[in-house]
Amino acid sequence: MFDNLPFPSLFVCFLIFIAWMHYEKRKASRKEKRQSDEFWQREEEANHSRNKDISGLPFFHPDTGRIPLPQTGSENICYYQKQVLDTSELPMMNLSQYSNTDLKLAYGVGNFKTLSNYDENFNLFLMNMSNLAKAYLEEGFTDESAAVYRLCLDYGSDKSTDYRALGSIYASTKATVKLTSLIEEVKSSDLPRRDALAASLEQLL
Repeated sequence: MFDNLPFPSLFVCFLIFIAWMHYEKRKASRKEKRQSDEFWQREEEANHSRNKDISGLPFFHPDTGRIPLPQTGSENICYYQKQVLDTSELPMMNLSQYSNTDLKLAYGVGNFKTLSNYDENFNLFLMNMSNLAKAYLEEGFTDESAAVYRLCLDYGSDKSTDYRALGSIYASTKATVKLTSLIEEVKSSDLPRRDALAASLEQLL
């Protein structure tokens, strides 16, 4: 009388599911351990890598003549104008394509601190540029703000906030062609969360 009851089949399915979960957990654990071992192996190799000649590496030299610097009584704008000009004179390189391990493997552990400083200077310059653009926008210098945000992107900023700020300016000034071009630029890029950023910009159209 119990032959037609589904309980045995359900129990077997449950056991299969538990076995599958256990298998997937062990597989994920093995993969994680393999990745960890590979990382530490590369890191060990990187920490013993010999120095390479870095004299031929190209420094980033921003064209300060392209940065709008209108005279204004705004202390906030004046502060960031000075920060931008000061940091523009620092030795800088855009090394965002390298992880710390990659950088040491490529150019030697002895050059790591120097190259990291160059990369930090580059990021500091971009941060000051972004802050200057924001300060311009807050004080009503809309064209200047758009120009500085555009330069940030041209110089290599991958901050979604810079893209969204520039897109908002284009939308508020009815610069539809520029906004559309910015969206296409995002879609063809390798930016993190590219699709989400493009979708948020499309909402401004």
